[in-house]
Amino acid sequence: MKKLLISLSAFLIMIFGFGAFSAKAAPVKMADGQLFDAAYYAQKNPDVVAAFGTDANWLYLHYVVCGKTEGRLPYDPSYGGSVPSSSSDGFNAAYYAARYPDVAAVFGTDPTLLKMHYDLCGKAEGRFPNPEAELATIPGPIPVYTTVSIPGEAQQVLDLVNAERAKYGLTPLSWDSSNLGPGAAVRAQEISTYFSHTRPDGSSCFTAVTNPGMLGENIAAGQRTPQEVMNSWMNSPGHRANILNARYTRLGVGYYYNPSAPYRYYWVQMFSS
Repeated sequence: MKKLLISLSAFLIMIFGFGAFSAKAAPVKMADGQLFDAAYYAQKNPDVVAAFGTDANWLYLHYVVCGKTEGRLPYDPSYGGSVPSSSSDGFNAAYYAARYPDVAAVFGTDPTLLKMHYDLCGKAEGRFPNPEAELATIPGPIPVYTTVSIPGEAQQVLDLVNAERAKYGLTPLSWDSSNLGPGAAVRAQEISTYFSHTRPDGSSCFTAVTNPGMLGENIAAGQRTPQEVMNSWMNSPGHRANILNARYTRLGVGYYYNPSAPYRYYWVQMFSS
């Protein structure tokens, strides 16, 4: 099953070394066969640099997980040449790093090292080399939900968030049914067509709510249960920071399932002080 994660805090955005890139560098063939120019990608996507920095591996991870579906270009089109989407065995390094944070914690996001891990260990351990391979293992049919922000799913996420906060002596978050809840529900539906902290109309994700004060958003796609999405968020430093931020007091959760959308399951957390 494909999975995506992005976290955002309204007050923490830094850009590292952006001016050092040159858009004319030749693209490099990554371990999964994709041609990619990190310098060009950084120059054309300052919003990505603001969130991920200028590390080439993180930029490539963003391209494969998010940028490709958003229509972002992996390298200067004037370079020419073909753009293979995957290697002969279908290994997708960006997917592998996002799907298996335990592997990424040891090997980082370098495609060559991730491919080596898959060949030597991952295949025997039953890990999936690409999202299509995982998707093929899901027994069907899957029930179709026709509503956004199912209360039971949202309540479970809230309970799991407060359980994590309790481990660190943090006060529990209260449910915001008048603002953050509805806003998160809208956002969950929006990210099924445009997976980004920018809304489909080009505005900030925070325009979906009206709360003053500090705001934060976590989004994810592909996780099938509240426990699974919480595990993913807690294994990601940015998402974890939002969940354990002592200044937040309220939470809204959005959940949306669409069997026709690329990742089927979409999750949003909206935080407010």
